[in-house]
Amino acid sequence: MTDSYRILIVDDDLDILANLSDILSELGYEIITAASGQEALEKLSEDESGGAERLDLCLLDFKMPGMDGVELLEKIHEFRPDVPAIMVTAYAGEDGDRRAMEAGTWKVMRKPVDVRLLIGMIGQAIVSK
Repeated sequence: MTDSYRILIVDDDLDILANLSDILSELGYEIITAASGQEALEKLSEDESGGAERLDLCLLDFKMPGMDGVELLEKIHEFRPDVPAIMVTAYAGEDGDRRAMEAGTWKVMRKPVDVRLLIGMIGQAIVSK
C-alpha cells in the first residue's frame, strides 16, 4: 500500500481522462479513473485497497451523461463528506457553478484545463482538507 495521495478522476472524455491520469501519476499521485459517475461509484465500492476510505481528492467533470459531477459529488459526500473536489467544466455557467459550490465543491475550473494551475489547486485542496 502506498502513502501517496489518492485522486479520483471522472470525465466522459476519454482523452482528457487519460491525459490527466498520466500527468498526475507521473507526479506521484495514485489515480482512480472512471468515464461516468456510476462507474466511479462502482470502482470506489469494489476497491479492496480502501476505496472511498483512501480518497484524498475528486477531480470531476461537470457535464456527463447520466449522472453529472454535482450528483456524483453529493453521493460521494454521503460516505466521505470531507473529501475535497475540483469540478472541471466547459458548460456550467453561473447556475452550474452555484450548484457545484452548494454540493461542496472546493473549486470550479474551466476547460480547457490549465495543467499548471490544476496541479497547484490539487496541492492546495489536499492540504486544506
